[in-house]
Amino acid sequence: MKNVSILILLNLILFAKGTKIPTDVLDLNDKFVDVANEGSWFIKFYAPWCGHCKKLAPVWDQLAHSLTEKNSLVRIGKVDCTRFASACTHFKVTGYPTLIFFRNGVQIPYEGDRQKQALLNFVLKASSPTIGTLDSTAKFSELKKSSEKDPFFVYIDGEDKDQTLFEEYKNVAESLFAETRFFHATSIMPFPANVVLRKRPAVVVFKDNDYYVYEPEKEKLHGWVNSERWPLLPQVTPSTLNSIATSTNKLLVLVVLDSIYIHNSSSEVGRFYKLAKDASKLVRQDSDLHSQFQFGWLDDLHSQFQFGWLDGNSIVNSIVMGEMSVPNILVFNVSNYEFYLNNDVPSEMTAQSVYTFLQTIADKRVTPLGGRSWPQRIRRMFYDITTNLYEMFYHQPILTCCLFGVPLAFFSIITYSICSSDFSVDREDVYPEDEEEESQDEEDDSIHKNGKKKCFASIHILDDGHEKDE
Repeated sequence: MKNVSILILLNLILFAKGTKIPTDVLDLNDKFVDVANEGSWFIKFYAPWCGHCKKLAPVWDQLAHSLTEKNSLVRIGKVDCTRFASACTHFKVTGYPTLIFFRNGVQIPYEGDRQKQALLNFVLKASSPTIGTLDSTAKFSELKKSSEKDPFFVYIDGEDKDQTLFEEYKNVAESLFAETRFFHATSIMPFPANVVLRKRPAVVVFKDNDYYVYEPEKEKLHGWVNSERWPLLPQVTPSTLNSIATSTNKLLVLVVLDSIYIHNSSSEVGRFYKLAKDASKLVRQDSDLHSQFQFGWLDDLHSQFQFGWLDGNSIVNSIVMGEMSVPNILVFNVSNYEFYLNNDVPSEMTAQSVYTFLQTIADKRVTPLGGRSWPQRIRRMFYDITTNLYEMFYHQPILTCCLFGVPLAFFSIITYSICSSDFSVDREDVYPEDEEEESQDEEDDSIHKNGKKKCFASIHILDDGHEKDE
């Protein structure tokens, strides 16, 4: 069986080498189904006519080239679903492009950003060991450099031999290893002196140049990891919006910025970005205060809100069904499409005023807007239609005019032809002239005959009367 699989794999590689354009992407066929469980694969299921697939094609080639340079064991491939429908049906592909990572038979769908770096980070995580080993200060320092954008979790052993927490940690790592990084340290040695643990074993997350310790008495480990695997202020994109909201189970505090000016502290956008970071830290400190003073009867703001910044206002415009200025801030509930707007002018906002605004939302002192009521759904439907039409005319005016103009002209011609046609019926069409004359002659003959009969009847009556008189 193993030899058969090897032969199939060789056939797939030879099939890929037969493509005309040199590429590190394997062009696969239906036989991929037989070898999908062997090793690591990252496959793009596509259709040649798909616009998104065409846009992804150069990025996919760049990804394959980068992994080849790193001597990665992950094979990058693609399957044309118009030619090899059997393979696509087997893997339940319903849309294009569909990206799936195969790791020894385990399928991991990819739904993140389709930029090269995001795809590369995903592949490196998905192909790495589920739980890595953290055994040196140098390795910890290397990991911490990227922790502001990519948090990582560490299980630190203790004197307690109970493996319950570690088993739970392993289960969480196996379900989320493609999303975030997990490590295991046998001692406190790799960590700096400022990392203080009250007890061990412990699970710690390092992010935003700080660390936070898991408290088992408060919540389940899986929920805590899902909530803490995002930085304080991550970038939110259309592909990550839902995953951030659903994994954290929080309201999203969306900060509308422009990536061009985000690091320019003298610009309004740069100032607002710093304001948002300070506000997110205040919300985080609110959680720390609750933990320190054990306000168990109150929900801290950190457990209710997750910050994130947007590059441009297109996402928030679709939420509010209008135009929002840049910079700005919006609180959004993904589950029911309700949102909250701050009445303060963006130029006058401060970190403390944003914190106060979130506190009023948590206390339910602000009425939400939007929602999923029928009037809102109908309004959103019309907004989406008009917005899409505008975007089509703006980006592809000639193509859009042809797309809508030709059917509209054809329909107009048909409508004009129907409306301008004369459907009135002349008398001559129903009663031809000769038939009308024949009918008139017959009518005259009938009258003439009837007149004679009446005359004869009158004579007979007169004769009878005369005879009686005699």
